[in-house]
Formats: sequence, structure tokens, C-alpha cells
Amino acid sequence: MMGPGVRASATLAVAGALAFAAGCSTVKRAREFQDPASAIPGERTPTAAELGLAPDGPIELDLLVQKALDVNPTVQQARRNVEITRAHVLETEAGLKPQVSASANGGWRDGQYSSQQHFFSTGFDVSWLLFDFGRTKAQTRNLAELWLAAQHDLMTAELDVAFNVRSAYINLSRQVALAEVADETVRQFEARLDQVKAFVEVGTRIPYDETKAEVDLGTARLAQVRTHDAVLAAEATLANAIGLAEVVDWQPDFDARLPAVPDDFDAAWAVAREHQPTLAAATARVAAASYNVDARIAALYPSIDISYSYTWSGPPWPMPWNWVLAPAIQYLAYDGGARIAAIDESVAALRSSRAAKSLVEQGAWLDTRSAWLAIQDARQRVEVTTLTVENAKQQFELAKALFSVGKNTSVDLADAQQVLAQSRADLVQAKADFQAATAALAKAIGIVVEEKDADATP
Repeated sequence: MMGPGVRASATLAVAGALAFAAGCSTVKRAREFQDPASAIPGERTPTAAELGLAPDGPIELDLLVQKALDVNPTVQQARRNVEITRAHVLETEAGLKPQVSASANGGWRDGQYSSQQHFFSTGFDVSWLLFDFGRTKAQTRNLAELWLAAQHDLMTAELDVAFNVRSAYINLSRQVALAEVADETVRQFEARLDQVKAFVEVGTRIPYDETKAEVDLGTARLAQVRTHDAVLAAEATLANAIGLAEVVDWQPDFDARLPAVPDDFDAAWAVAREHQPTLAAATARVAAASYNVDARIAALYPSIDISYSYTWSGPPWPMPWNWVLAPAIQYLAYDGGARIAAIDESVAALRSSRAAKSLVEQGAWLDTRSAWLAIQDARQRVEVTTLTVENAKQQFELAKALFSVGKNTSVDLADAQQVLAQSRADLVQAKADFQAATAALAKAIGIVVEEKDADATP
């Protein structure tokens, strides 16, 4: 019949085998991730083709946002940080569970009054922390709150990436539209130059008018070059915002959908207070700092644990056995004041985290207010510049008609043409600013994506 030590040994052997199997699986997985070939997009730079994106042609904003959330390195790094903090929680929680160790050794023993013999020793030890005035639990809760903060940091990273992609997409739309305005302006100046040349040939206009038209055309072509270069730069910025490192030639939708945002500021701020992840992360860090104070205070008091050991030792079988059951109290009476200083440090850290939360809250309010005001400003500018463009078109047509009958100078015509081009550019800027402000407000109130976005065009 098996004794208690043998039964305990069998149970621990089974538990040890299971733990060893789990450890082997974890080690195998770790070795696999050590292989550079295991790196996923985000841990390495993917290609557009790998993400299922065409290198050119029309492209949807929502698709780019989703791809960026999948592969952008900022998001991937934040996801790994969540895993790191979760592992820290599990490591600390392990201190509340029984700890088991096993040992075995053998040797050759000889002495002046004894014969030579083999000597063996084997056994196991089990220890369990029973009570430490809540120190380990407080440490676990501290790390659990930091784990929660890391999850909110992940949401913040997703929010930032989504905003960066939307901003880059809107800017590309802006630059493409401005390039179209520049192209149209060049075509108009080319047509005017041809018209002036014809007038000069028949003697109804002087050579100065032709020179003036050539200079205006040259100036328009320089502006055209700058706008097309700006398009190339905007394409590179958009590719980078997604997580790519290659040249793309995408055609954005100037009226792309954006997340629906409240029209009323108070409503927007209410949404921000509920959904802004930076606020939630700051709140979690305050809670973590409070639990750290608990842990530091608990360190002043003793801890109680219990240990059980069972050993066989002696010459070859049968070896004598013995076991020891030993409860223990551990107490550090004096450490030079280190633990008192640690409490003061934790209290200061708690108060600092509260100030940090207040700072985050104030920044979130300012971001929400600024974006909301920018929307109101852009909406009004869209209304005004729309009327300005219509007026500039009429003025240009009138100037062309007067120039054709000799009642207007080339300077007057050029001025009218420049006013029309500038008013069209102003309208593009106002519409793009409205979209950019909408994207900024979506970020400020914590909206990453929506299942069904509302049309944000004015």
C-alpha cells in the first residue's frame, strides 16, 4: 500500500508532466517567432500587392483605413505591448499559487571507517504563500490596470493611424483637385495666347499683349508643376500612413465618406468623455498607481507561507525517507527606511498620475473644441467661396467678351483669369479643410471606424 509521500509524488509527477508539456509548447512557439521568416506585415514592411491593393487607379478611403489598422507598425507594436502587460499580470498572479520544485543527485561516498558506496538523494518541495496582507494581490491589480491601460493605448494607436490615413487621403484629394485647377488654368492661358496671336497678326492687338499672354502662360505652367509635385508627395505620405514603402498612383474620391460627428459641441464633448481612449488609459493608470500604494504599504507587514518537503536519501534502494511540513512567518524588521521611502514614492506617483489625467482631459477638450470650430469655419468658407467662384466665372466671361471687341486690356483679362483660378483653389481648400476638420473631430471624440459612416461633405 502506497504511503502519503508516494501518492504525493505520483500526483506531482503527473502535474509536472503536464507543466512540462505546456512549457515545451510555449518554447516551440517562441522558437518559431525567433525565425525572421515568421514576421507578419507590420513586423516587416509589406507590399501593396500583398495587401490586395492595386498600385494605381481609384481607391476607397475605408479600405485604406482597414488595411492600415491591420498592418501599420504603430498598431502592431501597441498590440504586442498589450501582450507584454498581460504576461506581467500572469507572472505576478503566479506568486499566489503553490510553487513546486524537485531535485535529484547522486555521488560516491567513502570514509576512513566506512566502506565505499553510492549515495543518492531525491525529493520535492512545495511552498505556498498563505497571507501577505494583500501585497501580491495589490501588485496583481496594479498590473491588471496597466494591462487595461495598454488596451486603451492600442485603441489610441488605432485612432491615430486611422486619422493619419484619413488626413493623408484628404490631402491627396486636395492636391489632385488643385492640380486639376492648375491644368484648367494652363489650358485657358494657352487658348488666350492663341487668341492674342491671331489678334496681333491682324493688327487689332499690339505685340505687348502677346508677350503678356506668354508670361502669364509660363507662370501658370510653373504653378502646374508645383501642384503635380505636391500630388506625388501626398501619394508618398498616404502610402507611409498605411505602412507601405513604395510608389503608388491612387485616385482618391474627393467626397469620400467620413465618420459621422455631432453638430453640437456639448454632444461632441460628451462622446469624447465616453469614448476617447487616452482618457480611459489615464484613468486606468490612476487606479494602477493607487494599487501600487496598497502594495507598498503591505510590504511593511510580515508574510505567512507554508512549505512541505519530501526526500529520499542514502545508499541504493531501499532509501530512507523523511518529510517536513513547516509554516513560516517572514518579517523584515528594519531596512534603513527603504520601504517608508517607497510608500512616499508611490503616493507621489499616484498624485502625478492624477495630474497627468487632468492634463489629458484638458488636451482632449481643446482638441474637440478646436476641431468643432474648424468645421464651423470651413462650412462657412465653403458657402462663401462657392458664390465667389460663380461670380469669378461671370467676371471672366465678361472680361473675355470685352477683350474680344477691344474694350478691355490683356492685363484686365489676365486679372480676371487669375481671380477665377484662385477662387476655384479656395473652394477646393475650403472643402478639404471641412473634411480634415471632420476627421480631426472624429479622432478627438474617439471614433476609429463606423459600421455605417455618414456622408460628411458640406
